[in-house]
Amino acid sequence: MLRILYSPNFITGLLFAGLMMPSSALADDEGSDSDDSDEEVVVTGTRTETSREESTVTTLVISRSDIEESGATTVADVLQAQPGVVLERSYAGTSVRLQGLNPDHTLVLVDGQRVSGRKAGQIDMSRYPVDWIERIEIVKGPTSVLYGSDAMGGVVNLITRKADGPLSADLYSSYGSLNAVDLSASVATETGSTGIRAHGGYHTVDSFDRNEGSLTTDGPSRTSMSAGAISTVSLTPNWNLTPRIFYRQQDSQGISETGSGAIFDQRNLTEEVQGALATSGSFTGTDRLQVTGFTTWFRDQYSSNQRNSSALDSYQDTTELSVQGAIQYDRLFGDNHRATLGVDTLAESMESDRLSTGEGERTRVGVFAQDEWSVTEGQRFTLLPGGRFDADSQFGTHATPSIALRYDPVPTIAIRGGYGWGYRAPVFKELLMRFENTSANYVVEGNKELKPEQSRNAQLGIDWIATKTLWLSISAYRNDVVDLIGFGTLAASEDGSPTRYGYINVAEAVTQGGEINVEARLWSGLDVAAGYALNDTLDVANDRPLEGRSLHRVTGQLRQAIDATGTTVTARLSWNGPKAYFVDIDDDDVEERVESDATTLLDLRLFQDIVSSRAGLRLFIGTDNLLNTGDSEYFPLPPRTFFAGLTGRFDAK
Repeated sequence: MLRILYSPNFITGLLFAGLMMPSSALADDEGSDSDDSDEEVVVTGTRTETSREESTVTTLVISRSDIEESGATTVADVLQAQPGVVLERSYAGTSVRLQGLNPDHTLVLVDGQRVSGRKAGQIDMSRYPVDWIERIEIVKGPTSVLYGSDAMGGVVNLITRKADGPLSADLYSSYGSLNAVDLSASVATETGSTGIRAHGGYHTVDSFDRNEGSLTTDGPSRTSMSAGAISTVSLTPNWNLTPRIFYRQQDSQGISETGSGAIFDQRNLTEEVQGALATSGSFTGTDRLQVTGFTTWFRDQYSSNQRNSSALDSYQDTTELSVQGAIQYDRLFGDNHRATLGVDTLAESMESDRLSTGEGERTRVGVFAQDEWSVTEGQRFTLLPGGRFDADSQFGTHATPSIALRYDPVPTIAIRGGYGWGYRAPVFKELLMRFENTSANYVVEGNKELKPEQSRNAQLGIDWIATKTLWLSISAYRNDVVDLIGFGTLAASEDGSPTRYGYINVAEAVTQGGEINVEARLWSGLDVAAGYALNDTLDVANDRPLEGRSLHRVTGQLRQAIDATGTTVTARLSWNGPKAYFVDIDDDDVEERVESDATTLLDLRLFQDIVSSRAGLRLFIGTDNLLNTGDSEYFPLPPRTFFAGLTGRFDAK
């Protein structure tokens, strides 16, 4: 395995290698045409609206058109081929891994507010339908200075769709392999000072098994439905009010089998309700005040029923509630300074029969400030220092400083860098877990003495707009993590006593790597994108790589549009190198290294437009996982699937 950790010339070498690569071998991912990028507005990296091209913080944007061209039905599907974005699949769903850190180090937001409902520390990205998403913004690297806990690896922010015209409607329908049915619809209207968008969706798919000789299902059957609405009301020319509500329910069912041959029918029912109310406006034209209230209610019911017996049956019922409030004030001081000051509050609680106390609760208050300072004219050199101070009812106070910079030596090149601290407070499960399996003779315990995980991150990147049809990005990063929370054996079984497993601060880790991404328009209607990511990791305590990380990853996307016929063909590719795992194969308390196979995912789509003056229909066919990649043990991806469908749009503009 290539070892580059601690190399003093790593960042320099990576940047040099990327700049020396021939442009014909490169291509990128972000899906938007270079001609349109100047008009994109981002908010996640600084918590203030700014042009993506002028932002001090690098932000990956997946636009509404990118989402539609992907043919995806969930956010997880959209993220599949994004460079530097790794999806992890497990019984808990599909989660996001950034910069080699764990999925629980990625903070998931909806309109800038954190959501509840982590399972095994992860937010399942497949639970969010794409029909209510306007765009997705991803910031890699710690953003704890703005968002507090959980943002050590980065942030995924889902920006919801709003009404943007007198009357519009969207329809999506498809049917495919595994009896997959997807139906969604939305309608929006804007009249005078008020706009509203309502949406609903239904999805169902059968279970699958990568090992035909086994009763165990590698992926459960799923039936879900969602509904929501968002409104924007202009109270005055300078002030608006935005209420939003969202509901989703999902029922998953599968089969598991133990080594002794016991068969279990498993069912997982989850429900989620989100409600938000925000107002924003300006007093002077050079300032902006935002006040937001946000709440999430999440329920997770899990049952495991043994066939022909009830001795090992189990049931778990977990309910989470979070209530958040935020006040943020932005002010321009001349042409050189944009200052931001804000306060976040969070109150969260959990009730579960697997918590030793039956319930847990905490409150957190955070104060943050930053100053975006244009040191020279024309924003050629910009500094962005910031700091945050959190007071947690369980873990006391915590400070997280950061600094970012941007330098444009010429109009076509932007150099961005930064250094920041990140942290993650232990969740209720890690603190209060208590589960005893008497039949298997083991106990899982939480640890009330856990300390928050902490990280230090440095990153450097270059964006080069070579021409109107060619864009190149090169970046490098390093994360140093201490007090990483691990799960392992606390005490082995002796004289019939149960084996004790639990959580403890034991680990120190390093993740280090870089990315090269290119976006190109080769000729009329043909857009090509490609990316390469290097991610080297080290478990310092055990002197070995972190489990489940690929050292190399390659992504690619191709889009060919034929305007004369209204035909569009898209292809998405992601190749992930082997992943290392450490397993006690011989049951002798000695872990041996094993590696999973490399995986290649290829998805294809063909769209055909049927257009009228105000309404349009689009027929499509496609295949996911064309190469049938996957296995039961390390990569439980659904097998090759085919589907076809119809989308419709009406717009009264």
